[in-house]
Formats: sequence, structure tokens, C-alpha cells
Amino acid sequence: MIIMKPAYPPLLLQMSPAYTPRPLKNLFTTNQCWARLLEEGGLRDIEVESVSKMLACGTSILGVKHYTCGNDSCPHAKYLCNTCSCRACPSCGKKATDQWIANQQHRLPECTWQHLVFTLPDTLWPLFFHNRHWLDALCRLAVDNLLYAGRRRGVEVGVFCAIHTYGRRLNWHPHIHVSVTLGGIDDAGVWKDLSFHPSALRRRWMWNVRQYLLSQWEHTTVPPENAHLQSENDWRHLVLNAGGQHWHIH
Repeated sequence: MIIMKPAYPPLLLQMSPAYTPRPLKNLFTTNQCWARLLEEGGLRDIEVESVSKMLACGTSILGVKHYTCGNDSCPHAKYLCNTCSCRACPSCGKKATDQWIANQQHRLPECTWQHLVFTLPDTLWPLFFHNRHWLDALCRLAVDNLLYAGRRRGVEVGVFCAIHTYGRRLNWHPHIHVSVTLGGIDDAGVWKDLSFHPSALRRRWMWNVRQYLLSQWEHTTVPPENAHLQSENDWRHLVLNAGGQHWHIH
């Protein structure tokens, strides 16, 4: 893996005037906005690394492959700049995503699926922003919800899960997208149809997330928005009273 340093984007801005960046790169390089953002600080290491790789993708910063003809008398040569293989890159990321989707399609059973979105009240969003290691638990809790519902009916269901951390307005909004098979295999290996009702799933989703958060008090980074949390009792009050009507599953 190539680890870029924050100095790379400013170097990229000093390239030949003939260099035309891709549209996304252009957003970062116009008026040296990325360089100024780096100087201001406050970015996470993974953010700096990802953007730096994306900006350097397809340029000589990542190295160049030199191809020549096997005939010593042939003057033709070709130079290919290395790519970044980063998910944040509109070129490399799309290719990797397309390959991943193609691989998953061979694993998924051919049956009817139901798509569900598990959300949280916005009062809890800052907690997950400052404690990002909790995001993995959100996926597990959403999947557990569906597996539990299937097992109560005597079947094992199939679940496909992805976490989204931002909403359509590009605001921080952690939520879980889940696709679940509308049926499952029982102990005898027989397929049985079933469906999932969001209202029933919602109660267990609330309970699961709240129990998880209550167990994390001693390991919690308290965000500035919740500076009033001074004790475990304060924590319990926040978690147990977090917007009951805003725990949506749809």
C-alpha cells in the first residue's frame, strides 16, 4: 500500500499547465482549496490519505511504467502512470466496486428480497461521529434483528448489509441498508416464505442499540454537543430517552 503524505496535493497543483484533472480532482485543486484545507488542519489521517491518493492517481507521483519495443531499433515507447487503488478515487473506486458487486451476485440466492433501512434519532448521531468504532456494531445489531426474526419462525434467512454514514444532503447521518431474503431454510432444508414488518423490527432495533450504548459508557468519547454528560446516570438518561419516534425502519 502506498501511503501518501499531506505534501502531495500541493505538489500536484504545481504540475504542467497542460495537465487536465478529472472532474472530482478539479473540485479539490481549483484555487488550491485542498492545500488550504490541509493547512487549516482538523482532518482525520484516513481522510488526508484517501484524498491524497485520489489526487495523485494517474500521475507520475505514484511512479511510471516505461514500455519499449523488443526491437532495439524501434524508437516507440509508452509511459503509463500508476493508479492509486483507493475507494475514494472516482476511477479506481468504481472499478473495485463493480468487481465486488459482480462477485457478490454469484453468492446471492435467486429469490425475492426485501430492502430495509435502519436509522437512529439525530440526537445519537454525534456519538457515532466521535466513536466511529461503534459503526461496526450497528451492522451487527441490524443483522441480528433479522436473524432473530427468522429463527423465531424456524428458518435461517440470508442478509446483505451495508452501512452509510452520510445522507443525501452530505450531512453526517449513520444508517444501515439491509437486504434480506423473503424466506429461509428450515431444519429440514425446506424453503419457507416469510415477510418482515418494520414496526415489529423497530422495537428490537431500539432495544439492541440502547443496550449496546449503555455498555459503552466507560469507553465513550463524549462529543462537544454532549458536554453535559458527566456521569453514567446522565448517559443512561440520554440513551434511554433518545427520540423514541425517530427510530425508523423503512
